[in-house]
Amino acid sequence: MTELSRGGRNRTFLLVLAVLLVIILIPFGRGLIKGLAAPGAAPAPKTPPVDLETVPGTGAATAFDACAVLGSDVVAAAGLKYASAFVKTEAPGSTSCGGPVEPASPSSVPTVLLTVGEQKVGGTATSHGIRYERQDGVLDVTVLFPAAKLQLTHFAVIPGGEGVLVKLVDGVAARLADRPEPAPGYRYPAPYDLTAKPCDALPDGLFTALTSHPAGGSRSESFTLHEAFSVSGSNVKIGCARESAARETMTVTQTIYRDADAAAAETRFLCETEPGWAALPAPIGDTSCASPEAGGRRQILFRAGRDRVLVEYRADHPAAGDFGGTAKKVYESLPH
Repeated sequence: MTELSRGGRNRTFLLVLAVLLVIILIPFGRGLIKGLAAPGAAPAPKTPPVDLETVPGTGAATAFDACAVLGSDVVAAAGLKYASAFVKTEAPGSTSCGGPVEPASPSSVPTVLLTVGEQKVGGTATSHGIRYERQDGVLDVTVLFPAAKLQLTHFAVIPGGEGVLVKLVDGVAARLADRPEPAPGYRYPAPYDLTAKPCDALPDGLFTALTSHPAGGSRSESFTLHEAFSVSGSNVKIGCARESAARETMTVTQTIYRDADAAAAETRFLCETEPGWAALPAPIGDTSCASPEAGGRRQILFRAGRDRVLVEYRADHPAAGDFGGTAKKVYESLPH
């Protein structure tokens, strides 16, 4: 694997991380701020919020998986925790896993990222018998292992950063010293009863039909860690993003509510109040709308059962296929 290919995969991960987390963490800012005073808003839930559960992988594993190596337990053992969500990216020959972590400063949010794939290690330090090499940048710290690369951004704002790094290195090395484990799965327990598979809504064929380019084997999945409270009710979010060789990115983000009425109310509210958003010429489901085109970005919002779904296409050129038709196929693939 060349440095160029590794750099490209990191660029893809960071791009997709930015796209997914912007959609997940700051959705429809003006609409939600207005919505705080919207009539009929649901009261805050009295029950503890639902948390994402990790499901151990099954079957044989022939290669290391980034999320199996950098598990939430490894992050927690180092004194960190994911801020609200994490992203997993899969590409030919490698996987990446990570996201923004706490504690953070008011101006900077550090990010932890592990990329599994062949690396060149020149250092002689070892942990659990695994060699590693530390490289310090202006804002970041990178640790190379023979089979992985660990990165911490905004390292200086992490309290006790040196001790945190030592524990992360130790946790990653311990996993690399053991045999590979199958990739974990994720689920949200009752009342969602949801096995989280974000890219089921955006299969390879659908992406290729829109862009006329292969998916390139690169896809990213995002998962919120905790149930959140919004205008109409509590929800969890999952997202899938794919990028083509022509730098086209398509993202499907599902905001899943406890009941269909909440999903309908918030979808309708956002379609009615977001500036410039308008009804689709060919409606999707009972409520749908589209954003104004701007800077190569197109968005369509609709409801499917308990899901409020945002479909987005970003590129510096129009899509080869029908974006509205693609969004309708996403709708048809979801439970109603």
